Amino acid sequence: MKSKNAPKGWKLKSSRQVYDSYYLKVFEDRLDLAGTDKLYIRGVRRDYCTIVPFATAGANNNNNGSPGILTIRSYRHIVDSYQLEVPSGYIDPGETPRQAAARELEEETGYVAKKLVHVGSYTLDYSMFEQVGHVFAAYGLEKTGRLKLGDMEKISRTGFLPAEKVKQMLLKGRILNAATIVALYRALHYHENTLRQQQKRRPGRAAAAASMQKIEQSHI
Repeated sequence: MKSKNAPKGWKLKSSRQVYDSYYLKVFEDRLDLAGTDKLYIRGVRRDYCTIVPFATAGANNNNNGSPGILTIRSYRHIVDSYQLEVPSGYIDPGETPRQAAARELEEETGYVAKKLVHVGSYTLDYSMFEQVGHVFAAYGLEKTGRLKLGDMEKISRTGFLPAEKVKQMLLKGRILNAATIVALYRALHYHENTLRQQQKRRPGRAAAAASMQKIEQSHI
């Protein structure tokens, strides 16, 4: 690891790997902070993707037309409880984030998506860890039923929730998983912006169509 933009006088003297596993590598970095010796613990975790699946128009929506979001309830050992989440998982070696998103979506929910939109990336904690999370919005869902859960993946329920209900759960702190929280906010922002842009374009198309109809009628 090289420090290209460190403050004046800061130098990386050495770096030693002290732990190695499939999910986590831990390093001890020895820093010179302008004459002060500092031992810095740095972790490198696998990059991952999180997917927010939106129901297609007219399907799996509530009565007021709010789009449905496909969610799961997954058991998490550390908090010893089932938590509401959206599909998420690590990117395997040789995979692109998009390929991993498609795979994780089907493995955890039994659905595939016709369209995956990358809506952003972020890091959860760059004070200690090197790790990037990628967020995808998924559209055109089709159920295959082909789940493939790992040993630590115990999902009690998969189902669609109205977007407005999900927003309320976020505001009330009822969703705890940070990757899910970030992904929902990013994907909902993208989804709602896209809808607004489409609605702005529709009046223009309608007016153009009406003008064309008048022109055609004037020539009859």
